[in-house]
Amino acid sequence: MTTTYTEPSEIVVHRPSPDEAREALEAAIAETGFTREQLEEQARAGRFETELARQTWFCLPPRAE
Repeated sequence: MTTTYTEPSEIVVHRPSPDEAREALEAAIAETGFTREQLEEQARAGRFETELARQTWFCLPPRAE
């Protein structure tokens, strides 16, 4: 990852590559201690075991089927 200096008034937008986005999602899921399937089950039941699991679930894009 490259560090970029910007003036305080500038807006910098980082657009991750598909690989970077996938890696970030995988890392977020791993941090919960659950698999995506387990998060799906918790969502279906309407009961998340941790607040991090709930927050992560709502950040995940739908699966492409």
